[in-house]
Amino acid sequence: MSAVTNILLTGLLLTASLTHIPGNALADDNIWYFTADEIEIAYRYQQNFGRRLHHPLKARDCYFGKADFIASFQGKEFLAPCQFILQTTGHLKTILEIGAAKYLFPLDSDHAHLAITTDLWREKYNQTNGPEILPEILREPTLVALYHTAEHLSAVDRESSPMSAQVENWKAQRNIIASYDSRPLKILPPHPDGSAHERVEGHQTVVTLFFLAHPLAELIVSASGRSHSFDLSFDDDMAE
Repeated sequence: MSAVTNILLTGLLLTASLTHIPGNALADDNIWYFTADEIEIAYRYQQNFGRRLHHPLKARDCYFGKADFIASFQGKEFLAPCQFILQTTGHLKTILEIGAAKYLFPLDSDHAHLAITTDLWREKYNQTNGPEILPEILREPTLVALYHTAEHLSAVDRESSPMSAQVENWKAQRNIIASYDSRPLKILPPHPDGSAHERVEGHQTVVTLFFLAHPLAELIVSASGRSHSFDLSFDDDMAE
């Protein structure tokens, strides 16, 4: 369990103890899963008191007509296209609007796996490592992102009642493939056991992109009447 998740769980437990939501046990009596109401409480905590990603991309100027920005990965800086930031923001906007995700944090959605076709990987990139290929990968027109959502969403509420239609729709859309060449999003059905898809068929995963809502974040997405300020990062805080 990540440090971010640990902090969020602590905030959730503290906040839930002060609310008037009936019942005392968490969803399924399982600390890994939470009801939709519990996740909403935890997100309010994250938006007000949560930690920030350690190495957020400084890409705010991409929203104001810049063509490129200075990105970093594993301590190495490189020039990255602002189009990547704009398209990723577009992915998140659509994902939030269709109800595939509701929040940008670990209990719902906080990462995407970036991938290119296996053929392209073999022909062009398999002899180089992540920091070296990222500047080019982010400009590849066939780049795709596999987003995971509903990561800790319980299938039942506190009274073990069946999922509501809204929650069922949320979980049913928990695997999303988004392209960087304007193709529409593609929803992959969950595995029979409900687990997420770990890779895109016919593609090689190159790097994981992390995102997290925070009040001081420089990036913003508005969807369904709600604004989310968030950070993006190629660095995994857990690897530090």
